[in-house]
Amino acid sequence: MSDSWHNNIKNKNREEIIAAARELFLKHNFINVNIKDVCTLAGVSRVTFYKHFQSIDELIFEVQIDILVNMDKAIKTSSEAETCGKDKLKSMLYAWINFAKSNEDQIRYITLFDIYYGAYNSNEQLKSNFDKFVSVSNKDFIDKIISDGIKDGSFKDDIDPVNTAYCIFQTIMGVLQRMSCARIPNIGKEVTYDDIAFSVANMIINSIKREDKN
Repeated sequence: MSDSWHNNIKNKNREEIIAAARELFLKHNFINVNIKDVCTLAGVSRVTFYKHFQSIDELIFEVQIDILVNMDKAIKTSSEAETCGKDKLKSMLYAWINFAKSNEDQIRYITLFDIYYGAYNSNEQLKSNFDKFVSVSNKDFIDKIISDGIKDGSFKDDIDPVNTAYCIFQTIMGVLQRMSCARIPNIGKEVTYDDIAFSVANMIINSIKREDKN
């Protein structure tokens, strides 16, 4: 049998393990899932599992990356049709909110991952690899849109693109993570997910747009 056949089988097994883990992690939270559960659903042996992953932690990081990649694709492509920075940012933020609404289980996973692996010591190599992924995936993400808006005059020219992009990312992700995990309190009238999320998006845009721009 050819090397390509063996490589195809190897890749197929790896993809099946990640798919099984993703399904179980999103349904039960990764805290409640073990290697046996993943192997059973994927239809592979422990030996096969360890050919691809050294631990359940490595698989948890892999699923986190997979979710972030899919989210990034949905967000980044949303602004391609827009011509000015302000409209690009609006389209991107709205797409981000709609993705979160349609995939609350994935946003909850990101939240649990951030809490669990951010608050506790885990494998430093895994953390280092993940940090490298994040730094590359976020390059020219929001800050490019901010830079475009400064150039075309739709954003203020005294804001720093990198710092502003970081603040936007942290703000919108914080809101969406909170919305995915907590019930909206009753304040005497109905307040919806859309009321909160889209209001935050619009406040972000209004805080950096030029005053003479609608």
